[in-house]
Amino acid sequence: MQTHISILLSFAYMALSFSQAQPAIDNYPFANLDVNLVVFPFGMENPIVIGALSKSGEIKFDFPSVLENVTKEDEVSESSKLWYTIFSQCDKGSEMVAETDNIFSFDTGALSLWTTDNRYVGVVFTVSNEDLLPWIEDSTDMDPILASYFELIYVASPFQYNHDCIETIMLDDGDAQVSYTYDLDLKAGFNFIEYKIENVHKTNPNVMASFPDKVLVTSVEGIPDCKWVGKYF
Repeated sequence: MQTHISILLSFAYMALSFSQAQPAIDNYPFANLDVNLVVFPFGMENPIVIGALSKSGEIKFDFPSVLENVTKEDEVSESSKLWYTIFSQCDKGSEMVAETDNIFSFDTGALSLWTTDNRYVGVVFTVSNEDLLPWIEDSTDMDPILASYFELIYVASPFQYNHDCIETIMLDDGDAQVSYTYDLDLKAGFNFIEYKIENVHKTNPNVMASFPDKVLVTSVEGIPDCKWVGKYF
């Protein structure tokens, strides 16, 4: 009986350790620098620090509870409305959120590596499969694969959404439709969103690259379990 309990406790400890593992960048090259993880949704003059990197490349998130240096102009901008942050690619994106629900929000953009002496040394990509990176970096010329990528957004208050939308893409031989299925339960503050590519529309590579035509968009509880890939300058 004691042996069985010990085994169960061992498995529980392993599961807990795995679930609490810090996200990390493999082969991190800046062990001799103090580096923060920063986003610039409102320009390079207004960085938002969201965490720091350890000497071994572990990412320790520390999202701010209060946003500083956000101007009134930023807050009332159309690009800081919820519909633009989440549904701007949809054909009727501006109609998908009632005006009363168009809370202040923004896509943070790239996760940037920024030294404490103000040097921009790289970016971090968040994907389920590194083979998706060529498409993320150049969707005009590269084909996607069936995999996920993740984006970090901010919302001023909780928001739930469970519906679909369509994006129409014009092709030489007619229009193609991209289907987005949303399953969102966003908390006030910073949230990661997963974009899972479930199907790819194949094209004539001499004309244009293939593109996703079925995407599942879901909110992530906490920090995504994915690959954190650094690109350096």
